Amino acid sequence: MKWYDRAEMSGTVTTTTLGHPLRPGPWGEVYSTPFTIAAPEELLPMRKLEENGTRWIFPNAHYSDVVRLLESTGMPANLQAELMAPETLVQTASGMEMLPSSKTLLALPVGPRKKLYQALLQYPENRGQITFIHKDTLGDRFGASHNGEHTLMLFKQLCCEHGDYLVFSGLSVVLAQLPTYEEKRDFMRGLTCQRTLTMWFRVKQGMDINALANYWGKGIKGTDVRTIFESIADAPNGGTLGVINVLPPLPSSQMFVYPTPDNPLNGPAPVRDCHWTSFNFFQDVPDQQMSDPAHFMQKLKEDYIPAAGDPRYGDIALFSKPSGNIVHSAVYLADDILYTKNGATFTYPWMLETLPDLLKQYSFQVEPGEKLVVSYFRLKNM
Repeated sequence: MKWYDRAEMSGTVTTTTLGHPLRPGPWGEVYSTPFTIAAPEELLPMRKLEENGTRWIFPNAHYSDVVRLLESTGMPANLQAELMAPETLVQTASGMEMLPSSKTLLALPVGPRKKLYQALLQYPENRGQITFIHKDTLGDRFGASHNGEHTLMLFKQLCCEHGDYLVFSGLSVVLAQLPTYEEKRDFMRGLTCQRTLTMWFRVKQGMDINALANYWGKGIKGTDVRTIFESIADAPNGGTLGVINVLPPLPSSQMFVYPTPDNPLNGPAPVRDCHWTSFNFFQDVPDQQMSDPAHFMQKLKEDYIPAAGDPRYGDIALFSKPSGNIVHSAVYLADDILYTKNGATFTYPWMLETLPDLLKQYSFQVEPGEKLVVSYFRLKNM
């Protein structure tokens, strides 16, 4: 095996070369480097998304339940009437569906819009309809696109603010008002753009790698991870290694990847959301039912225990409301960095994100004055 690293070329590795150092811990000498990714053009079903329109789901709800919800947002009576019209609010076998028009969506005031989006996110079925965009990334996402100023104006009309984030719904509205294919493509690329980071180990020549291998050598790749670290430590100048090389096969194959459509001939497509991602982290063959709350909660009770002490590599982080309702899960890696998928749709890749950023994003789902609770659980055999 030939190890390629910067030290081999220059004889030395600087912290500037490697990135930002993580805090000292059992994970070893690790550095992180931020970057952005976006979905490739061939994965963007722009025509289908535009034709499908905006569709909000209220499972197990009745007409009167949705009426009370709309009244609680404080939106003007005329907009309530538009959203309650028979062609907009439809009874289905599983509850109610709302198909708001572009005119109504664009007219929603900021305050009622935020309350409505918060209410919609209480149901997992709506999470694919709502996107979180960090305010600092707006210029990078839309500034260089064709007619970027017009696109950004449309986008902001359909947003509400939450801390560092803009919360957006109404994708079909924007696509329908962009006249050219290039503008639609640029908008979708900007919308799917995600801020993430990568991690690098620095392994020095001759270092004792036992602690490093014990921390990262979990699951079916335990022996391989130890061998990799030993090989680098035996190299003349040591070397560097990306964290993707020590992760289990499933997360390492998905890292920084946007999900592709499943072949319908193979049966119903699995819902690959945050829980599917977290609970399948160490699985050689993924359990496709892990997105089912009843299923993963049973696994949590049978196969996991609360993590004692500080979280460690492989622990599942559960983000819960004070009431106990779980809104997100991710896998702890090191320091404050977690492996996550922030939604079940194609717009969200598998990636790395910091704990503070995840807390800021998912706190949109708790009431003012409340905070998310993060609990860590560890596999019994780890």
